[in-house]
Amino acid sequence: MPCLLGIDLGTQSVKSVVLDDQGRIRAVAQAEYPILTPRVGWAEQDPTAWWRATCQTTQEAIAAAHIAPGDIAGVGLSGQMHGTVCLDREGLPVRPAIIWADGRSATEVEELVAELGRERLARLTANPLAAGFMAATARWLLRHEPETLARSATLVLPKDYIRLRLTRQVGTDVTDAASTLLFDVAGRRWSEEMARAVGIRPDLLPRVHDSHELCGTVTRHAARDTGLPLHAPVVAGGGDQPVGAVGNGVTAPGTLLATIGTGGQLFTPLEAPSYDPQLRTHTFCHAVPGRWFIMGAMLSAGLCLRWLRDQVFGGLGLDYAAFSAEAAQVEPGAEGLVFLPYLLGERTPHMDARARGVFFGLALRHERKHIVRAVMEGVAFALRDSLEIFRSIGASARQILAAGGGARSPVWRQILADVFGTPLAPVEAAEPAACGAAILAGVGTGVFASPEQGAARVARLGPTVEPIAANVALYDERHAFFRSLYPRFREAYRQLPT
Repeated sequence: MPCLLGIDLGTQSVKSVVLDDQGRIRAVAQAEYPILTPRVGWAEQDPTAWWRATCQTTQEAIAAAHIAPGDIAGVGLSGQMHGTVCLDREGLPVRPAIIWADGRSATEVEELVAELGRERLARLTANPLAAGFMAATARWLLRHEPETLARSATLVLPKDYIRLRLTRQVGTDVTDAASTLLFDVAGRRWSEEMARAVGIRPDLLPRVHDSHELCGTVTRHAARDTGLPLHAPVVAGGGDQPVGAVGNGVTAPGTLLATIGTGGQLFTPLEAPSYDPQLRTHTFCHAVPGRWFIMGAMLSAGLCLRWLRDQVFGGLGLDYAAFSAEAAQVEPGAEGLVFLPYLLGERTPHMDARARGVFFGLALRHERKHIVRAVMEGVAFALRDSLEIFRSIGASARQILAAGGGARSPVWRQILADVFGTPLAPVEAAEPAACGAAILAGVGTGVFASPEQGAARVARLGPTVEPIAANVALYDERHAFFRSLYPRFREAYRQLPT
């Protein structure tokens, strides 16, 4: 029985999954690595730490699956989007990677938007520009570390570094390329005009592949380090959002996916590229050939609950199940407490790297359970901001699905259904990004006829959660109040130290 290996290079850890041709997960292995914060607002990672973690997890996953390395028919990749890895001519990192959560390029974003104008930016990229995107990071490097760009032969995204170590081939794919803001999304090619506007050489940008395209084989050194078979085919893969959508079965228009992971996303596929004229959402190439998607993205979703657990209530031994149980004890509305989940700044709808988190309405009567409930509601309100934009531009869906770690909480699922005012069904698909990567490897090697066929064998839906009418009415009012808060704080955010 042929098996496939999917590698998902996340923000906090890498996961390797062995998937068989019937869509069954045979094994999962995970290894963590740190986010480096040399200055406030900066977020970097060591690419060699990614590689060490990848080698560890591929070996562990193959061993746990009780298969021979030769049973691996193909390897696929998924990874955190937007980040920048500067490589020299030998393929070695010139400096630590600057990842998506990095906010240092906020000034460069403002400058580029002012120089280009919204209309030209939309025409060139179909997207807003945000701090942490490769275009903004490259502009920052040009100003503050010109020697880095001078030493760089190419700029790639995080998962592309792993594929380079596997195959010694430099390249990227259409989904990750689209997320750089240096890419013509409609034309599915690099935008030389955008590269010139940023100020970098177009030859720094690597060859672009479709996500299922074979783009190399495992080298002898990589086989030794990972336990993968020599010459195993490796496909291009893609960004974690479109590849995770494949793993969740969201491959065609008509389905909308709400994900609460480290960040939060609202995602729906498109037959043709279209975008929000106000550039509050993202339109990128899908991992499914010939399709695109529109996405609303928030930077801190499940991360807000992790921050609450580790930084605020650290040492108490609380876990997410305990938080969920406490939140269930509180009536909708958290007794007037509102949370703005902007711990890392925010993208949709504000595109503001300087935004920060706020508890508004905190009173002596509020307990930990109210704080937890307010965090869950604040994340749901922020996702609804994206939903309303989708509806305003006609990107409606017949079906809404919920995924990610937050969707495993029954309380959070009900809050989402109530805040959205629509039924939603949880996707019962373990490790969707890694499984999506494995599915793409299966398409590239002929194990699956299409991404849809592979996804149908992996993703299942749980029981539908119906909205509660009284809660819907209350949350309509609370969301309107939530939306009124950011404009009041916007100028104050600019007075905070960066």
